[in-house]
Amino acid sequence: MRIVIVEDEAPIREGIAKILHKINPDYELAGTAADGKEGYELINSTEPDLVIMDIEMPKMDGLKMLGKLRGEGNQCKVLILSAYSDFNYAKQAIELNIENYLLKPIKIPELKRALQQIENALEKEQSRDMAFSVEGIFLACLNGQIKPDAQFHSLTKERYGFTVEEPAEVFVLWLGSGYEEQKKSARELLEDVGDHTVKFASCVIESDVWQMLIMILYRLPREATQYQYFRTSVVPMLCSNLKSPAVCLWRSVDSLLELPKVMEEMLKEREWNLLLEKGSLIRQEDIEAIKTVPLKHPTELEDKACQAAKRGDKEKVIEYFKLLFEYYKKALHTPDEIKKSVIRFSWSVFNAYKETQGIEADLKIQNILQAISEAVSWDQIGSSLKELFEIIDLEIPEEEAMPVSVLVQKAQQQIRKYYDQGITLEEVANKLFVSEEYLSALFKKETGTTFSETIRKYRIEKVKELLLDTHLKLNQIAELAGYSDPKYMSKVFKEEMGMLPNEFRKSVH
Repeated sequence: MRIVIVEDEAPIREGIAKILHKINPDYELAGTAADGKEGYELINSTEPDLVIMDIEMPKMDGLKMLGKLRGEGNQCKVLILSAYSDFNYAKQAIELNIENYLLKPIKIPELKRALQQIENALEKEQSRDMAFSVEGIFLACLNGQIKPDAQFHSLTKERYGFTVEEPAEVFVLWLGSGYEEQKKSARELLEDVGDHTVKFASCVIESDVWQMLIMILYRLPREATQYQYFRTSVVPMLCSNLKSPAVCLWRSVDSLLELPKVMEEMLKEREWNLLLEKGSLIRQEDIEAIKTVPLKHPTELEDKACQAAKRGDKEKVIEYFKLLFEYYKKALHTPDEIKKSVIRFSWSVFNAYKETQGIEADLKIQNILQAISEAVSWDQIGSSLKELFEIIDLEIPEEEAMPVSVLVQKAQQQIRKYYDQGITLEEVANKLFVSEEYLSALFKKETGTTFSETIRKYRIEKVKELLLDTHLKLNQIAELAGYSDPKYMSKVFKEEMGMLPNEFRKSVH
């Protein structure tokens, strides 16, 4: 509680300050003033929770000072300490909405009780204000704890310009294991988005339990959605500034009262991140449009992995897990089917290893498999499998076991298709709706090589193929491999192969 003391007698002023600290060390003295005029200026500048004041003071008495403050809308709590017991003083003070009127000399127990009553009143008001704040209203909607009536709608409309029965849009940013580390910066980014637009109002809510930030967009223009803006601008910005995993989801609602059901559905929709490229904005309509095929579990591959586990052939087990993830990439399957297949494969390999090694770790394995069933990102599946491999004594690099993200797969497809046409990182990033910096860093992390090194590799392989299989001249080969200058092609080729193109052609013929 922040307190200002306005008292013309210095010994009393200083004495009250000392007593306040003894009564409660958490009380904060925002300042003191020796007369009403000085007190008026101090109260306006510090905006205290409580003013302890005398009545008879020079320049401006306490009641005039308080009347001026009330006339300007200042409703701070006031405790009057006065030597005057005149009823007219008390009547005027009560009319100015004071909390208490204590006569001097002040008795400490009375002052302590009065301060405690004021503190309790402030806490109740703050709690009520919080509950009726925009965030409080949305939290109540999210928790299904709100049953609005006509008066409630009238109050929210008057105070905030909306009702909970109006349409809204919900943007969810799930941060997973990086939530605690990144929630502050992620919140600042989202609030900055809201601060720099006039198209909608927004409120960002932290959900520690779900490891996500929920941004609710309200007071929306009619017949308009902010989906495209978030998909093409906000999500790429977040992906550029936040570490993986970061899963973004979107939903439009006809009423904020639908939030409990909608959030339950969005939590389930997170797992589609396993199929979609990083930087996607997942929404129900897009999920429904995805054409999946039933996943036929690779039993033959599973049998081979189990046999390898029984023999203790670690390299083969690693190879079969890599083939498993390659198998998943051949067609689109539902996330649930993929996770069930990973669980079945892992459980079989563990049991095969257990038979020969006699290890007991069933409870740990159950926890690992449960974590896979709840996973919404390949990072989570990778972490769970890493734990499994530690139990069965396999040292498998995560980047080898896990498939690259869909985003990197699409970038690789673009390279394979257009490497000979001068494709650039900027062009690919634009096609995939992410920033160059984000794509470059992710590509390097997941493939071990840079974007330009990968293009260079494809071009050199093309040059080698044309040198071996054709009698084309170097300028023709350069053009077909995506080089505008044959001399530059020869220079790059020598750096890679240790010899010039013509020397290479002669060496193999």
